[in-house]
Amino acid sequence: MDMKAGLNYLVQWVYPPRCLLCGHTGQKQGHEAVDLCGHCQQRLPFNETACLSCALPLPRGIGPEAICGQCQNKPPAFDASFSLFCYEQPVVWLVQQLKFNDRLAHARLLGNMLAQRVEACVDRPQCIIPVPLFNKRLRQRGFNQSVELAKPVAKKTGLPLELSLAIRTRPTESQTGLDAKQRRKNIKGAFKTIRHVPYRHVAIIDDVVTTGSTVNELARVLKKSGVNRVDVWSIARVV
Repeated sequence: MDMKAGLNYLVQWVYPPRCLLCGHTGQKQGHEAVDLCGHCQQRLPFNETACLSCALPLPRGIGPEAICGQCQNKPPAFDASFSLFCYEQPVVWLVQQLKFNDRLAHARLLGNMLAQRVEACVDRPQCIIPVPLFNKRLRQRGFNQSVELAKPVAKKTGLPLELSLAIRTRPTESQTGLDAKQRRKNIKGAFKTIRHVPYRHVAIIDDVVTTGSTVNELARVLKKSGVNRVDVWSIARVV
């Protein structure tokens, strides 16, 4: 055991992980502590059967290569999408506590779980791009939840984390409560790249995908700047 692993083991022995959902003792996976107990992990709404294009949850029994009707009729600007969970409880609580109550430990847990699933991607992107926040919103919140989620993914996968490649150019109304058409109009023209894009394959990271309007607009801008393939990785997809 090297020095770093030994130190992690000592810290976990003195301060054992606690489940963020129930408060009971968390799990240990190798030398890493997991802030989630086995029982609560089994309760999580994993998005096990989903559209390969937009990650929309699909009925069980559909083949693993399924594409939903909407994506067949009108493919999105991005090429593939993966969402770890359906946006249901207790994932809703974990995400909302992160965004609105500064529970950054939730980002570490959710980001590490996302990393475990995307690590095995055969066609790996060249970098990770978190969905940007507008500067005023970033100052108000103090952090970008997509960046915090992306950090453990970048660490585990070894992929570069690009924080200055794309920006949000203007404030946008909260997407909550807007229908699909209003969401597309609200987010249109809200992103731009601010320097040369040296990548041909990138992955966008977001917390929750509802209609896909936000990630679709960012993907459109990235492709206009020369990117060939855009994947979308998110924590949860709204059913």
